Amino acid sequence: MKQTLNIQKAIQNLKDEIKEADRYFYDWFMTGDEYREPSRLIERCFLQLLAIAEALGLEELRKMIYTEYSEVKNSKNGLLDSIQGPDGRQYSVVSSRIWQFLCALESFFPTEDHTKVTKDILQIIRDIHYVITDKDLFRTTPSNENDVHLRIEGILKCVFPDLKHKPSLTKQIKNFEPDTGIPSIETLIEYKFLSRREEIPKIADEILADTRGYTSRDWNRFLYVIYETNRFKPEKDWNQLLRQSGVLENTTAVVLSGEPPKQKSKKKQLK
Repeated sequence: MKQTLNIQKAIQNLKDEIKEADRYFYDWFMTGDEYREPSRLIERCFLQLLAIAEALGLEELRKMIYTEYSEVKNSKNGLLDSIQGPDGRQYSVVSSRIWQFLCALESFFPTEDHTKVTKDILQIIRDIHYVITDKDLFRTTPSNENDVHLRIEGILKCVFPDLKHKPSLTKQIKNFEPDTGIPSIETLIEYKFLSRREEIPKIADEILADTRGYTSRDWNRFLYVIYETNRFKPEKDWNQLLRQSGVLENTTAVVLSGEPPKQKSKKKQLK
C-alpha cells in the first residue's frame, strides 16, 4: 500500500514537472532566452518516467520508453523538437510523448471517487432541468443563454465549491471563452440556447470550432449543455455529430428540453 501511494505521488510530481517543462519550452521558443532552455527539464521528465515504469515492474513498457528516449536524444532536434498546434502555438513533441506514456502508467491507479463525481455531473445537469424551469423559483422559464448559465451555475456551485465563473485559460483561444470551469473534476462547461430549428447548424458549428480549437492538461473534459425551447434535436444526435466529426470521447453534449418563454402581454391602450 505504501509503495502504491509513493508511485502515485511520483506520477503527480511528474505531471507537475511536465507542466513546468512546457512553460519553459514556450518561453524559450518565444523569447530565445537561453536561461529558459528546457532540454534539461525535459530529460529529467524522461528519466523520472523510466524510474516509475521500473518501479512498477513493467519491463516491456520501460523498454519502449527507453527506446523512445534514445531515439529522441539522437534525433536532429533532440529534446527540443516542436510542433505547431491548431491554435498556432508551438508545443514540445517530446513532452507530449512523455505525457502519453504517463497516462498509460496512471491507468494502473484509477481514482474511483474522481470517476464517480465526473459521471454524476451528467446526471446532476439532467436533473437540474426541473429546477431551472420551475416558475415558483424563477417566475419564468429561461429566455436566453445567460439565464441558463446563471441558473445552472448557481446549483452546481453547491456541489462543486471550487466552481469558477468564466474561468481564465492559461492558453487563450480566439472566440472561445468557457462559461463554467470546475477544476476538481477538470471540466469546462459551455451553455447554448436553442429557440429555433434554424439555429441548429450555427450552434453545431460553434461547438465543433470550440472542441477542435482547445486542448489543455488542466481541463480534460468538456460539456455542452444545450437548452432547447422545443424538441428540436435529440441528445444522441448531438453526440453522434461530435463522434462523426472526430471529436474525442471527453466531450459530451447534454440536452435539456424546456419550453418557449412566454411573451409579456401588452395591454392595449385606449385612445
